[in-house]
Amino acid sequence: MKPLLNPSFRKKGAPKRSSWANLPSVSDLPDEVRAVIRKQVWWQTTLLVIGFITVFAVLGALFVGVGNTPDEMYSDAQIAPVSSPLFLATLSHLVNAPVEQGGDITLLNNGDEFIPALLKAIGQAKYTINFSVYIWRDGIFSKQVLDALVTKQKQGVKVRVLLDGFGSKEIPDSKFSDLKEAGGRVEKFRTPQFGKLTRFHRRNHRRAIVIDGRTGFTGGMAVGNEWLGHAQDPEHWRDMMFKVTGPAARRLQAAFVSSWAGSSGEILGASDTYPIAAETSGGEIEKFIHIVHSPAADHHSMANFFLTSILAARNTLYIVTPYFIPDKHLETALVKQARAGIDVRLLLPGKHIDASIARASAQSNYEELLQAGVKIYEYRPTFIHSKFMVVDGRWSIIGSPNLNTRSRQLDDENAFGILDSHFAGQLVKSFMSDLEQANEIKLDEWRKRNVFVRFIQRAARLLDNQS
Repeated sequence: MKPLLNPSFRKKGAPKRSSWANLPSVSDLPDEVRAVIRKQVWWQTTLLVIGFITVFAVLGALFVGVGNTPDEMYSDAQIAPVSSPLFLATLSHLVNAPVEQGGDITLLNNGDEFIPALLKAIGQAKYTINFSVYIWRDGIFSKQVLDALVTKQKQGVKVRVLLDGFGSKEIPDSKFSDLKEAGGRVEKFRTPQFGKLTRFHRRNHRRAIVIDGRTGFTGGMAVGNEWLGHAQDPEHWRDMMFKVTGPAARRLQAAFVSSWAGSSGEILGASDTYPIAAETSGGEIEKFIHIVHSPAADHHSMANFFLTSILAARNTLYIVTPYFIPDKHLETALVKQARAGIDVRLLLPGKHIDASIARASAQSNYEELLQAGVKIYEYRPTFIHSKFMVVDGRWSIIGSPNLNTRSRQLDDENAFGILDSHFAGQLVKSFMSDLEQANEIKLDEWRKRNVFVRFIQRAARLLDNQS
């Protein structure tokens, strides 16, 4: 039997010591450290040690879930194309969400299309309005929405608003006083609380606005003046929302009620929240999967939702996202598909992005992607905040997630995967139109960037993977 300690570490004939005895004693420490210890009262030293341990423990708790994924992702067979029933079966079982059909979907470009549609739907509400977005900022848009919600609450419609504890930090609670006084409910998701700080950075990033359980809105937009207008200047963002009806709206309700129960304590079980399925059947959507995602340390279904869809591509793969921070699995999949001859295109923000570190982090991946044949474009006029993917002109993914670490591993998200050629065609048309206002990144030119820029991009990538 091998000794627990290497014999060379003790003098010949000396008694064996436990491993604890091999730890350095105070006499082994440098003179400077021993001098500091001698000057400190014992309780001061104890508090100092506890402080260091606490800092490292908190940092570890904050980021223990980030990066906790397998070293390699692979499949037992080639992922079936999106036109195959096997693709939907694979994806449905992988993310534990059913394949459904029915309902209609309408693409709404920028605030000029979304805001009138939203206010009209609110104005037509008869029973319930459940409203959840990540960002809520004070301003013109906020006043329009709150005035409409107060009016409906006074008419007897049950209004519930779920604010994210971080995303709504810029609007005073007093702005919701009129709604509360009228009987409306306003709750916050994960506000800073003693004893729960290690969960504060995990946010509710979902977009789920559902009216009477029959009409819903999801996508990239929220409540803030940057979503007013039609992306006419750098102060007004390019974005999309999607209006869904019927079964799709009924499924969107799940993204609200689960977060609402955890934040307010109220379990929504009334019939006006869940219309009978027969009343909302029909519609043009061929097939869809709606995923409601709350990531755990070893369960990242949203990442697998995107990864499987990418691997299903056979001809074209078009992606637009405001924050592109791929993990190794996503980047490997994009490289693989591009090298296989698939037309892979990424539309990303240019200089008007709201987080420069996120852009620099995204750019650190450009060279490898460009070498593989991926085409990368940066949008010029303003910050592009749209989020969608289209595979082979038939399968589309829309909703709240970004292609970054937060959406994969930290934040609560929701997304639709929609199998519908007509809807996919609308997204492709919008994608191609936005490409006309974007600069294509060329590999030869990209390689000429200076050493300092390369360093900033690599540093940003390290930092942003933990953001």
